[in-house]
Amino acid sequence: MARRTIKRNMKRGIGFLSIVSFLFLHACDIESSLRLPEQGQEDGLQPKLSMIETEVFAKRCATSGCHTSTSKSANLDLSPGKAYTNLVGVKAFLSTQGLNRVEPGSSSQSFLIQVVDGSNPTQMPIGGAPLDAATIAVLSEWINNGAQDN
Repeated sequence: MARRTIKRNMKRGIGFLSIVSFLFLHACDIESSLRLPEQGQEDGLQPKLSMIETEVFAKRCATSGCHTSTSKSANLDLSPGKAYTNLVGVKAFLSTQGLNRVEPGSSSQSFLIQVVDGSNPTQMPIGGAPLDAATIAVLSEWINNGAQDN
């Protein structure tokens, strides 16, 4: 009788350990599927101007009183469909170094990156939270890839 009880308890214990082991081993998969996306990647932001216009410029820059068609702060309109012609190869109004707003192929020589990453005293967006590093990296990648009108 005692032997049967021991065997039954061992089977239960093994069954319990199997379940716990299964859950433990698959917890990484569950955790990664529940993990929030990286900052700046919530919407799958890619280094394409069309996405940058709608997901960054329209939400953070082309807002009331800033870089819209009506206000054009620093003579810059970042409204969707207008950003490319206002950024790429255009001298930056506020650059003391004579930089272009966006210099295709060189994010380090693009005034846009300097004002969003804080390396220029005129940090953007004014009065708002700074762009996160992941978003700035996407902007830099777009510029380094030639700042295509895509």
